[in-house]
Amino acid sequence: MYRLSVEALWALMALALPFTSFPLVARLTGSSMVAPAALFPLAALVVLWFPPQLWQGARLPRLVLPLLAFAGAGVLSTLLSYFLPLPAFRDIAPYRQQIEALATLGMGMAFYLLTTLWTSEPERRRSFLRWVNLSGVILITAALAQALFWKLHGAYPQWMDALQSLLVTHELYPARASALAFEPSWLAHQLNMLYLPWWLAASLRGETVHRWRWGFLTAERLLLLGGLASLVVSVSRVGLLALVLMMAFLLIGVALRLMARLQDRLTRRSRAQGFARIFLRATVGAALILAVGALVLSMFIGSALALRRFDPRMEKLLDFRVLLVKGSFLAYANQLVFAERLIFWQAGWQVFNEHPLLGVGMGNAGYFFPQTLSAFSWNLTEVSTLMYRLSVIPNSKSLWVRLLAETGALGFACWLVWLMVQGWTACRLFRSSGRFSGTIGLTGLLLLAGLIAEGFSVDTFGLPYYWMTLALVAGASMDKGDEK
Repeated sequence: MYRLSVEALWALMALALPFTSFPLVARLTGSSMVAPAALFPLAALVVLWFPPQLWQGARLPRLVLPLLAFAGAGVLSTLLSYFLPLPAFRDIAPYRQQIEALATLGMGMAFYLLTTLWTSEPERRRSFLRWVNLSGVILITAALAQALFWKLHGAYPQWMDALQSLLVTHELYPARASALAFEPSWLAHQLNMLYLPWWLAASLRGETVHRWRWGFLTAERLLLLGGLASLVVSVSRVGLLALVLMMAFLLIGVALRLMARLQDRLTRRSRAQGFARIFLRATVGAALILAVGALVLSMFIGSALALRRFDPRMEKLLDFRVLLVKGSFLAYANQLVFAERLIFWQAGWQVFNEHPLLGVGMGNAGYFFPQTLSAFSWNLTEVSTLMYRLSVIPNSKSLWVRLLAETGALGFACWLVWLMVQGWTACRLFRSSGRFSGTIGLTGLLLLAGLIAEGFSVDTFGLPYYWMTLALVAGASMDKGDEK
C-alpha cells in the first residue's frame, strides 16, 4: 500500500508539471506567479518518502555538493545583507522577499534531490518519464487548442477562458499560446528545460520508454513534433533562441565526430609526413569549423527572419535608423519590445558591480533598482508602472543576472561549478555503453545548451523543469547496473 501510494504521488507530480501557476497553490503560498501544482505531491513526498529513504541509508551523488555550496553562499549573502544600507521600496519588508527567495530555492532543490533519488533505478526512471510524456500530451493539447481557436476565430471561446481561470492565475494571451503556464515565455521554458531535450534525445537515439513502436514512429518522436509546434505558437523569442542553441550544439557535436574521422582517413591515405601531415589535419579541421560556423550563423539569421513573419514585435528587426540616429541600442531594442528586459539586466548588473563578492542577498536586488536603472528606462511604460503603481519588487528577469546580483561572484561560481559537473556527468553517460543512460546524458547536454538562453528569460528557482532534467542525469549516474 505504501509503495503504491508513493508511486501514485510521483505519477501525480509528473502529471502536474504543465501547471506553473495553480490558483490553489497561489492562495496557499501568496505567490500568484510561481505556484506550480507539482508542489502538492512534492510536499507529500518530502514528508512521507524522503525521510525513510535517508533513514535506510540512501546517498546522494557527490555532484550535489556544489549545489549545497551555492545554497550556503545564498544564505550567507542574505544574512550579511542586514549589514548593508538596504534602500526602502514601497514599505515592502525585506525579510518577506528573502523568505520567498529562499523558499523558492528550497522548492527547486527539493525537486532536484527527490527526483535524483527516485530515478536512480532504471525502471523507476522509465516509469517517471512515461508520466512526463503523458503530461506533455496535456501541455501540447492545451497549447495547440489555444492557437487553433485564435487562428480560426481571433478570440478564445468562453469555456476556454473559464477553464483558464480555474487552472491558471493569469488570463489567456492574445495570439500567443501559453497552455497551462502563467505566460507564453513560461510555456517555452517548460518545453526547453524538460520536454524537448528528452524528446529530441530519445528521437535521435531511437529510444522510447513505451512498449508501443510502429516502425520509425515512437511516442517520443510524435511528441517532439507536437512540442516544436507548441514552442512556435508560444512566439517566445528567447524560447526559440534556446531551441536554436540546442540544434547548434548537435551540429557541433556531429561536426567534431566527422572532423576526427576525416582527419584519420585522410592522414592514413596521404603520404604526407611531418609538418605536411599536421597541416593537412589542420586544414580539414578548419574547413569543417568554418562550414559548421556558417551553418549555425545561418540558423540564427534564418530563425530571426522567420520570426518577423508571425511576430509583430519583430517587424522592425532590420530597421536600424533609430540606432544610427540616436546611437542607442536600448532605443533599437525598444522598437522590438525588448528594451524592458535589457534595462532590468543592466540594473541587476550594476547591483553586482557595486557588491561583487557576495551580492546583496537573496530577494534583495530589486530594492536597489531605483538607484541603478538607466535614465532611458524611465521613459518606458512598464518601468514607470512597476515603480510607481504596482506594489511588487522588480526583478532582473534573468537567472544569470540574478545570481550575480544576489549571491555575488561566490554564489555564481558555485552555481557554474554545479552546472559544469552536471555537464561532465551527462557527457560521461552519453559515452557509456548503456543505451538508456546515453539518452539521459544527451538530454542533460541539450538542457545545458538551452539553459544558456533560457537563463535570460526566467529568473526563478521555483519552477521544477531544469531541476528535474538535471536530476535525471544525477539519478542515472547513481545507477550501477548494466542497463541497456
